Amino acid sequence: MNILLVAINAKYIHSNPAIFSLKACTGIYSPHVQTVEFTINQPFAFLLQEIYKKEPDVIAFSCYIWNRSLIGQLIGDLHKILPDTDIWAGGPEVSYNPYEVKKEWMLRGVMAGAGEGSFSFLVASYVQKTADSLPDVLTTENTPKMPFCDIPFWYQDMESFQNRIVYYESSRGCPFSCSYCLSSIDRQMEFRPTERVCEELAFFFAQKVPQVKFIDRTFNCNKQHALPILRYLLKHDNGITNFHFEIAADLLDEDYFALLEQMRPGAVQLEIGIQSTNRQTLKEIDRNMDFAKTADAVRRVLSWNNIHVHLDLIAGLPYEDFHSFQVSFNDVYALRPMQLQLGFLKVLKGSAIEARAPKYSLVSSSQPPYEVLSTKWLSYQEVCRLKQIEEVFEIYYNSGQFTHTLQLLLPYFSSAFAMYDSLATWFAEHSLFGILSNRVRKYEILLEFGTSCILNGHATDTKCPAARQILKLRETLTLDLYLREHMKNRPAFAVPSSQWKQAVQDILLKEAQTHALFAEYSGYRYKELVKVLHVEVFETIYAQPEAVVFSYQKKDPLTNNGRAVRAALPL
Repeated sequence: MNILLVAINAKYIHSNPAIFSLKACTGIYSPHVQTVEFTINQPFAFLLQEIYKKEPDVIAFSCYIWNRSLIGQLIGDLHKILPDTDIWAGGPEVSYNPYEVKKEWMLRGVMAGAGEGSFSFLVASYVQKTADSLPDVLTTENTPKMPFCDIPFWYQDMESFQNRIVYYESSRGCPFSCSYCLSSIDRQMEFRPTERVCEELAFFFAQKVPQVKFIDRTFNCNKQHALPILRYLLKHDNGITNFHFEIAADLLDEDYFALLEQMRPGAVQLEIGIQSTNRQTLKEIDRNMDFAKTADAVRRVLSWNNIHVHLDLIAGLPYEDFHSFQVSFNDVYALRPMQLQLGFLKVLKGSAIEARAPKYSLVSSSQPPYEVLSTKWLSYQEVCRLKQIEEVFEIYYNSGQFTHTLQLLLPYFSSAFAMYDSLATWFAEHSLFGILSNRVRKYEILLEFGTSCILNGHATDTKCPAARQILKLRETLTLDLYLREHMKNRPAFAVPSSQWKQAVQDILLKEAQTHALFAEYSGYRYKELVKVLHVEVFETIYAQPEAVVFSYQKKDPLTNNGRAVRAALPL
């Protein structure tokens, strides 16, 4: 008996923990189960051929909003080329209406809800040749339930996870009831014993896994569970592995802060869903979040410069109109996280917000991922405008490549939202959307946009001539560029540096003698330093002309920028 578990991920760097968890739970029957992973970006014909070549007797698909449409197409053709193969589907995207999905895709059956017990029962039935008696829909009610703490650790050989994100689950369920989330349907919580969690995390440390992403819905919802895990990570840090957690920042207290502040820079990432700062919106979506407390916690964590902080907003929530969303955006932007995801409401099937959609005049796409099109408070035109703002925001803020330039331009606008809105308008007016620009071109576009702002009288400092403001803009862009990359060719927008040629040479000669700036290059001679360091002289960024020396051997684990050290110009 050959049972094939199929995952189709959004990107290659992702993996699908569900199929590995399901296989691990089949015990003595696991030799009958194969797992295979694809991505939605691979050609349809390739996926079909690869599944066919596995010669499966049974196929089980793991279904999510990002792959549902593709899986439906595959199943249609698999029925034609493998007519004797039973096909099952499971996952959140088919659990809310399993009988409808079974009929639509002509499936043998559907596994609804947590699948470990159901799939183990299914495999045993096929191997024992009793599958004819299987119900059309397998649930935790008609199959043996497998407690979360009994699920085996499914990672053994890490070779197939090279250059990919490794996912780990230490708790299942969520104590909150946010109406847009499927986790709100069942608020029952299950926790893996912390001693066992630490034993399993030791495996990742030993394997020197680059990143482990916890998929717990709210990692810090239970202090007795989370604190021992964080203590273990702090004590056993291998200097390599990074751990990503989704948390509720307003649940952080002094015990959490004491541990997090000690973490190695880059050892921990925190993702915090704020979603909105509109109190009426938060109440309507059943989200009990204290933004003032959250903001204080975020500012405190960011002040240590050792933890990557990712914040989330959702556009399209009830009572959030275009103006209200601007307020939410500006509130969250003011915290200056490393990343701020500007997301759009997904009206998930079976969620509470789907049931309330008529009340909100909420219209969403009929195709996955069921994104909002309009609401009583937000028109489709405004959704489109926010989509454009999201695109430029991803390019310029979330890339982390333009930090100083964006900070320089911000005072020219009434708010942060106004700046990105204006930038999106610039993109539209110059037909820049839909064009894949290279890195240098992105800097040039920001220069053109910023220059236009200066020349059109947006400058806040009227005492500073426009020409000097533009010069400072060019130098700041150059600073951002060299922070991220050791450019072989000097960009055209950089200020000419011929007058500083001798000063740059003198700085590198001195560094070759003293190694006072970068001890890691001790032993490097002048000719070797010229290849690994870059020196740039800035005339307007600082109070007086000053040199900055860039090194790229030890990059900042939070920003991925190289090191930059200011150096006095030789007299």
